[in-house]
Amino acid sequence: MASGEPAVDPALVRAAQGGERAAFERLFEPQRERLLRFLTVMTGDGAVAEDVAQDALRTAFEKIGQLERPEKFASWLLSIAVNRCRNRLRDDVQRAHLGDTALADIPARARSALSSIVRRESATRLALAIDRLPILLREAFVLFHVEGLSYAAMAELCEASENTLQVRVHRAKALLKQQLRAVVATWLLR
Repeated sequence: MASGEPAVDPALVRAAQGGERAAFERLFEPQRERLLRFLTVMTGDGAVAEDVAQDALRTAFEKIGQLERPEKFASWLLSIAVNRCRNRLRDDVQRAHLGDTALADIPARARSALSSIVRRESATRLALAIDRLPILLREAFVLFHVEGLSYAAMAELCEASENTLQVRVHRAKALLKQQLRAVVATWLLR
């Protein structure tokens, strides 16, 4: 992403920074699919992903004046979504630990984002295993293996060193392999 971001019209960024919602929407539209895919895999729920995306977009629109480098719009927007997703997942974990059984009984969900990667039955097992990963490991795994980001791009987004992110991805893979052995081994070889 750091080297392969889509070209952004600086005039469009300036218009969005001036408060023009239509300009902001034109900047966001090419990012929509990727943002929702990341959030759906991270949260495991399309509706939650939409909620987090809306929250991220609201924040991005409010803070677009802080964007100094228009060519980094895609990274900047994804970093906001990453942070909003972290907050949401941490809140969900905290509520579950506080004993809210209604929120703790999260149903198993199939993820269409993973269906194209592995067979349908394996995708469901993998999605459930990814859901069980600690948040920071899940985030690193999804950014690297699903989104295909480099460690350098991930370091920018996650405010962590490349080495730390490599360790997180490695630990996530190790945990997934423990849970799914053959399914993950086959998927990671692709």
